[in-house]
Amino acid sequence: MFIQKIKDDESEVAKLAIRQFGSIEKYTEAMKHNLEHFSELMETQLTEEVKEIGKQSDILYGRLTADLSEDVSSFKIQSIVQEIWSFIQENSTNVSISCSKSCMNMLIDTYSNDYIKSMTDSKYGDGASDYIVKAFRYYSENNASENN
Repeated sequence: MFIQKIKDDESEVAKLAIRQFGSIEKYTEAMKHNLEHFSELMETQLTEEVKEIGKQSDILYGRLTADLSEDVSSFKIQSIVQEIWSFIQENSTNVSISCSKSCMNMLIDTYSNDYIKSMTDSKYGDGASDYIVKAFRYYSENNASENN
């Protein structure tokens, strides 16, 4: 199907290739290089994506745990939890709307685990993991229509 689409639009593809690479020959060489090094290119791309996801996750959890004395039911905290939840859904191929409640419960269980709790508290401060659990639990219990 993809190859047929390329064949159907051959003249347009050729124009784009020349515009982008300078000539059909340079385009062909670039495609050949990309195919020969596909594994390495994909690994590099995936590594960069994982780093970016990790960075964004750290920012969100840092915002959530910035003030552990803030009430977890506050609009500010629940907005951050919503951002985290949306971020997880956007960046996971395994999360779907139909499993939202069970996935949220899995997150709560994860941050309740002693090992994860220790790592989280060392990164975000003592009590951060318990705070995250409380904030997620409040979100889960009060957003039932979104978390079926």
